[in-house]
Amino acid sequence: MKATKGVLRCLSGAALLAAFASAAAAQLPAPPPSVGLPPDEPLFLEPPLHTRERYVLVQLAQNRLYLLEGNRAVWSAPVATGTGFRLEGKGRSWHFATPRGLFRVQRKEKDPIWIKPDWAFIEEGLPVPPLGSPLRRQVGMLGTTAIYIGYELAMHGTSKPELVLQSNPEDRRVSHGCIRLTNEDARTLYHLVEVGTPVLIY
Repeated sequence: MKATKGVLRCLSGAALLAAFASAAAAQLPAPPPSVGLPPDEPLFLEPPLHTRERYVLVQLAQNRLYLLEGNRAVWSAPVATGTGFRLEGKGRSWHFATPRGLFRVQRKEKDPIWIKPDWAFIEEGLPVPPLGSPLRRQVGMLGTTAIYIGYELAMHGTSKPELVLQSNPEDRRVSHGCIRLTNEDARTLYHLVEVGTPVLIY
């Protein structure tokens, strides 16, 4: 399958692409400053990633995203991540876990469209329409912005912010592998990262 501009097929178990997208990210109005942590607060005794660049850290245990400079957090937000569940149907299986590892921002998009994959119809007990069917195009499901870090893997907004804002991190394991933020936080992150920014998920 091929990921096209403006479209995310958000399958958690797919292979990741190493190549960066060359298209420039769409411009959005800059949001007001929104800092989740004081800029000088050390988050780690030693930085988890030795780089001079700003980078994103996603802690799956706490379902929290940080923007780091060395070992200091300059911004933070709650996130929702993969359930870890497995689904079988039509002779196929899917594992809805958020992958761990080191990624980089490949492209950024506003108003992304989700192309509903086969598993989403199977999960809902609905007939699977042919590829290209308008039934697959879902507007608003990925929120107002998406930051793609791999093939079918992104940090994006949501139409259900209440799931991201639950106080218990364990209750925020609700996605099919992607990293969800509130739309406000997703827009803020959109302006804080660039194509090529490292993203460490662990």
